[in-house]
Amino acid sequence: MKPSPAPSKLLWLALLALILVLTSETAAWWWDSQIRGATSPHGLSWLGLVAGLFALGVAAWLWLALARARHATRQVSQLLASSLDTLDVGLEIWDERDRIVLYNKKINKIYPKFHTPADIGQSFEALIRAKLKRQAIPAAIGREQAWLAQRLASRGTHQAHELKELGDNRWVDYCETRTPEGYLVAAWVDVTELVRREKVLEASNQRLSQQTHMDELTSLANRRRFYQALTNEWQRAARSALPLSLLMVDIDHFKNYNDNYGHLAGDECLRRVASVLSRCVRRAGELVARYGGEEFVLLLPGADRAHACEVAQMCLDLMHEEAVAHAASPTAAQLTLSIGVACALPNALLDDPTSLVNAADAAMYRAKSSGRAHFEVAGQSDWEIDKDTPRTRPSPLS
Repeated sequence: MKPSPAPSKLLWLALLALILVLTSETAAWWWDSQIRGATSPHGLSWLGLVAGLFALGVAAWLWLALARARHATRQVSQLLASSLDTLDVGLEIWDERDRIVLYNKKINKIYPKFHTPADIGQSFEALIRAKLKRQAIPAAIGREQAWLAQRLASRGTHQAHELKELGDNRWVDYCETRTPEGYLVAAWVDVTELVRREKVLEASNQRLSQQTHMDELTSLANRRRFYQALTNEWQRAARSALPLSLLMVDIDHFKNYNDNYGHLAGDECLRRVASVLSRCVRRAGELVARYGGEEFVLLLPGADRAHACEVAQMCLDLMHEEAVAHAASPTAAQLTLSIGVACALPNALLDDPTSLVNAADAAMYRAKSSGRAHFEVAGQSDWEIDKDTPRTRPSPLS
């Protein structure tokens, strides 16, 4: 804060008046003694003496007023500085010529040793060049000249809050504001903890979303995620006039496997089957999901019947190569799969995506009832199954 110029101007006027009075009286004395040759030189007149004393008194009063004003200004400046130092915000104030006039302690907590008392009065560009030279700005290390050019070009344009990474895992919210007088106020707020919490929250939301759409045991998509994908792909297929295929996969005699090897081994068996099926989907948009229990589904957008059958055979071949022993199976010495394949071209007459699931399911049951360990393709009779009819499973095929 600057003191009012009025006391200072009045003080100078009073001193000028005193000087004029003394000069006038001195000139009169010299005139009487030298020019007029008076034997008794002219002394100071009462009027001059009074005027001189008055001017001297005014000067003294103004001097005291000016001293008090300066003292008050220093107190206000100290109070302002102390108040700014208590803020949890880093502040810089620059004058209209872009010279720093004030900063608080918080700025040096955000940027250690960023400012010193010697900086006061220095220009922004000079200070920045000095800080770049001693690598005091982590974000600019290695690209100092480019960073400086960009920073000078954007000087005074950060009206909105801007999130900045300092390069040492810390973040600040930065804002520059021009005052009507042309001063620039820069504010720095350390938001590292807030950013960290937001990242933790975002990661938690992602994990929650994954848990909502992922089967915990196999890490595949779950039934909810499958039906979301089925609906979306069905609508896309209808718009694009492209086929959509589905494989319904069931592990043969899985109940016998669980009873013979135990539930922990059964869980590991499900994970191994999930891994095998995951290797069978290679195109963008294809999805493997655990449908429930020992059943899995493979959604194949854009796949015609021939390609869907190729994928089904790949599932059988890779499962055979996996060679998971199944001593309790009455039909094979190792774990096998039964697969139902259904392919549809969604249109106005075929507008229910669950019909694709029902057809693949019916084909899968036909594969189980005809020897297992192979795939069957859904026929016309499979598409005529009422979607509202509960699925039944005869106990011999479980």
